[in-house]
Amino acid sequence: MPTYAHFQDVKKALDLPQKDKVGVCLTCRYWDVEEHRTPDIAGRVSRCVQPELKNYALIVSGSSACNKWQEKPGVAPEATAYAKHGGDA
Repeated sequence: MPTYAHFQDVKKALDLPQKDKVGVCLTCRYWDVEEHRTPDIAGRVSRCVQPELKNYALIVSGSSACNKWQEKPGVAPEATAYAKHGGDA
C-alpha cells in the first residue's frame, strides 16, 4: 500500500467509508491532550477517548485521522489549516 504525506491525500486516493466525516486528531475533541492545539504538536501521541473506540486503547498522533472525528472548539486557526492542507498550510 502506498504511503501518504497527509490524511487529505488518502481521502482523495482511496474509496474510504464515510470519507466526508474523516477528520484529523489534532482538531478532534477526543484526542486526549491538554496542550493548545497547534500544528507543532501534530506529531505528539496520546489516547483516543472517543466513546465507541475507547476500549481499544488507541494511541494516535495529532496527524492521525478517522471517521469518528468531532471538532474540538477553540483550536488554533493554524491547526484547522493543517487539518485541511497538511504541513504546507
